[in-house]
Parts: sequence; C-alpha cells; structure tokens
Amino acid sequence: MKSFSVSSCPSISVSQYHHYQSQCQAESQTPHPTVNQVPNEYYPLFYPDRAKQLWKQQTDTDPKQTDVFHLLRQQNNPPARGTKHAGVGQSQYQIDAGQRAYGAIQCKECGLTYSTHEPEEELFHDNFHRTQAKLSFPGGANELVVANVPEWDVTGRIIVMAQTETSKPLLRRIQGVLEVVDAELGFSTQGELPDGACVYVAIARSTVLGLCVVQPVQYANRMICLEGLHGVPIDCYSSEFYPAKCGISRLWVAPKYRRHGIGRKLLNSVRYHYIFGYTLACDEIAFGAPTEMGKLFAESFAGRKDFLVYI
Repeated sequence: MKSFSVSSCPSISVSQYHHYQSQCQAESQTPHPTVNQVPNEYYPLFYPDRAKQLWKQQTDTDPKQTDVFHLLRQQNNPPARGTKHAGVGQSQYQIDAGQRAYGAIQCKECGLTYSTHEPEEELFHDNFHRTQAKLSFPGGANELVVANVPEWDVTGRIIVMAQTETSKPLLRRIQGVLEVVDAELGFSTQGELPDGACVYVAIARSTVLGLCVVQPVQYANRMICLEGLHGVPIDCYSSEFYPAKCGISRLWVAPKYRRHGIGRKLLNSVRYHYIFGYTLACDEIAFGAPTEMGKLFAESFAGRKDFLVYI
C-alpha cells in the first residue's frame, strides 16, 4: 500500500487564496479587445436608402431663399455647363453608351430641366416652352401702371387694361396669357373676356407673374357651406342677393411665384383703382365660381366664410 506525504502538495494560506480570487475576478471583468472590429461603412452604390438620407440631410442644412426676386434671378441665371445632376434611386432609365446630349439638360430659353431622347419629357418641354412664350410680356409705352412693386424687381409693376380702350396688339397678347390661365383653371372657352372687363397683370422682368380679370357686377349671393352626408361639406349659394361693386372672373398666379402675396396685391390694386376716387371694401368684391384653393383665399381676403359669389 502506497503512502502519500502531506508535504508533497503545495500549501496556500488563507490570505493568498483571497488574493488569487480577487485577481481572477478582475481579469474576468476586464473587456478583451475584439478582433477585426471595423465600424460599419455605407457606400451609396450598395445602400441607395442611405444615399437618400445623406442627400436629404445635406439639402436641409443648406440655406434657401424663397423670395420672388431670388426666383427671378434663378430663372435668368441657369447653372454653369458641366454641372451633373446625380440621380438617386434603384431604377435605370437610360444607358450611357457615349452618345451626345445624354441625361438631363436645361433649356436656355425657358429654363426647364428635362431628359433628352425621352418622348414624354420632350413633349412636356415643348408645351411648357410655348406656355412660357405666351407668358412673356415686354414693356410698352402705352401701359397704365397702377402700382409699382419693387420687392419683386426694379421692373415689378401691376398694369391695368380695359377691354374697350386697349389696342389690338396688346389685347391679343392678353388673350394669349388668358389661354394659359383658362387651360389651367379648366375653362371651356379659352382666351375670351366678359363684356366690360378690365385685366390687371402683375409683371416683373418681362414675365407675367399673375393676372386678375374684373367685370362689373351689381348684385351677388353669399357662399353657404352646409353639412352633407357623412360629414362632407357642400358649398351652396344663398337665394338672397346682396349689393356688389365688381366681380372677379379669374384670379391666377403662376405656380412658380405663388405664396408671395401676388394675388392679394392684385386684388388691392382692384380695390384702389377700379372705381375712380373710391376705395372698395373687401366685402364689396364678389368671386365667380372659385376653386377649392380660391375659396380659401377668398375667405382670407374678405375676412368671412360667407363671402360674395356670383354666377
């Protein structure tokens, strides 16, 4: 029978044992460096959603100017050649095979950016180009200026033309602008003026910003909003008639220059200059069949929801 001596095993004191335990706990709590720990990198080629997010953050931080003068200056100062507009998305519309006039270009005359060799966009550009040509309005010596608006431009002004007192070339030019306005507003007959109408035109840098057609009206109705089925409001006219001084047949502002107070300036010019020596009250002006946006504008201008309307 073999015997084992106690002296063959190493002896450890109690203090050494507690010291060893504390060292083991400290090593277990110390974080070990990971191998190949590389931060995530996003490349726009493989992560289009990330590219959209970065592009949106960059455009949101850039200061933007939205005044009419800046918009007009942008219209006459197109970007320099060589500027490429990088598209963001997963769809490929054209193949770059070394052909000429590839990608989006900007028309030097109308300022519209469109893609060449795309039938739909080229047709849209042709229509837009013809529209801009009709909205071009060079100044003349026979203009009757009723208001100068320097915040639009040094050439910013509002002119008025009576149907019976306007020369034929100027009247044809106004009818060309009316064709664009009537097409956007959905008029069945385009370019026709009502009897005895006056046209107020907002102009800056030989460009029509807005237009207002006024006709004589003696009586008008009130706009009434009734609650229909399922809570949908219904617009109606009152059966009673109220006195009115004039009616707004058309009030239009070019889409590029909206939200700059051009429509309100046109109506204020009507108030101050439609009747010589008399300033119209806002509630003495009637509106003819306003659109949904026109209804909101008429409520804001008249200061009441039951503003005057006429048929």
